[in-house]
Amino acid sequence: MIALSMDVNEEKTYKSYQDIFDSITTVPCHADFFRYIQWHNLAFNTACDLQIPSLVIHYENYTTNFDQTMDAIVDFLQLNAIHEAPSFIPGKTYRDYFTGEEFEAVTVMFEKLALGKTWDNTKHYFE
Repeated sequence: MIALSMDVNEEKTYKSYQDIFDSITTVPCHADFFRYIQWHNLAFNTACDLQIPSLVIHYENYTTNFDQTMDAIVDFLQLNAIHEAPSFIPGKTYRDYFTGEEFEAVTVMFEKLALGKTWDNTKHYFE
């Protein structure tokens, strides 16, 4: 696990970073992106290894198919909906926070560090 206070020299020695370190220098907050990717890699692997049923819900599912998404969650949890779901307020996107070069660098970072299941569930954000 990466320590929160890791400096650049320490990052360069971290095995997962060695092959891509130079290509992520333009990724803002690259350690945060690394943690995001790693968390998802580990979550998917753990669910698979322990044969834990899981349901993947993407943020945009709430925007495009709110009722179907809520029904899928309730069904997956084997629960009954007991009241109306709270209103969903769409619009959280972050692409405008990044320059084209930064976005491309984040894309490369994901492509190189994300395992198959993680990449399959995030690649649509980079298209």
